[in-house]
Amino acid sequence: MQNQIGAVLKVVGGIVIALGLLLGIIGASQTNSFLFFVTTFLGSLVTGMVLIGLSEIICILEGINENIPKRRRKMASSSNDTLLSTPPQPMSTKEEDDIKDFLKKHDVEIDKIIPTPKEDFFIIKTTARYMLIEMGGFTPKIIEEEKWPEELVGWFEYYKQK
Repeated sequence: MQNQIGAVLKVVGGIVIALGLLLGIIGASQTNSFLFFVTTFLGSLVTGMVLIGLSEIICILEGINENIPKRRRKMASSSNDTLLSTPPQPMSTKEEDDIKDFLKKHDVEIDKIIPTPKEDFFIIKTTARYMLIEMGGFTPKIIEEEKWPEELVGWFEYYKQK
């Protein structure tokens, strides 16, 4: 897909070069000065080429931007493969107590605490839903469902099927 700003810059660059050539010829014929033509045309040529160069940079950056999600998906699927074969991290009794105390303060009843292969991440099964808790800081933190790490989402889908 062609970026509109890049396309506009390319057209404007071409117009600047064409106008510089035209104005250089008209101005040189009226003043009988070849130097006027050269300076006018070279100035517009440099300006037009800078604009065309910027349009190319925008097109290249757009291409890079389109490829980034593809790379992330490839990395996530390859990390899912390694996560699927990795056993869950062991959960200490202190972590279990911390999770239970934290969720008791939030009035959440726990059906099951599921350790994940990713360190400091635990999935909590309640009667209504699943929650992800991160224990990495000083206090546990609930991670919103749409912000779950992709590799854990893949691992969890695989885990639920088993």
